Amino acid sequence: MKYPILLFAVLTLACQRFDYYGEAFSTSQVESAESVLAKLASGEDSVETTFRAEVAGVCQKKGCWMELDMGNEQTALVRFKDYGFFVPFDAAGEEAIVHGVVKVDTLSVEWLKHQAFDAGKSDSTIALITEPEVSISVIATGVALPEVEVLEEEIGEEAEEVSEASAVEAV
Repeated sequence: MKYPILLFAVLTLACQRFDYYGEAFSTSQVESAESVLAKLASGEDSVETTFRAEVAGVCQKKGCWMELDMGNEQTALVRFKDYGFFVPFDAAGEEAIVHGVVKVDTLSVEWLKHQAFDAGKSDSTIALITEPEVSISVIATGVALPEVEVLEEEIGEEAEEVSEASAVEAV
């Protein structure tokens, strides 16, 4: 009984489609976030890899950074190489596959305040940020998020609403 379930899971993942942001990359060999953290803990300064993790938050101003849940109550700040691409504002909760360089980094007070502002934090919360923070940091060259499927029924309803609104305006 285990084999059909395992086969179904493998086939589902193999058939999964993605929307790519930044450079496209292969999703055939993807590490877990825990595996990446283990490499950093073993003394590697940085790791160039492709890994998966759940999106914990996204910049709500431009989509120019995101945070990933790396497990064990750790998050990673993901910025995009050369500010060259952005991700959707509503990606939180999705499982992302990220390709890039992961390292331990010290985030400045200035950056932390900027990030808090972008995340919509209150002025009083931002004022409490007074110390730099050691964090997992990623410079991503590409991000893959599950492909967004738009149902034909939804498109039909939206088109009908637009037609009705246009007809009312014409009168």
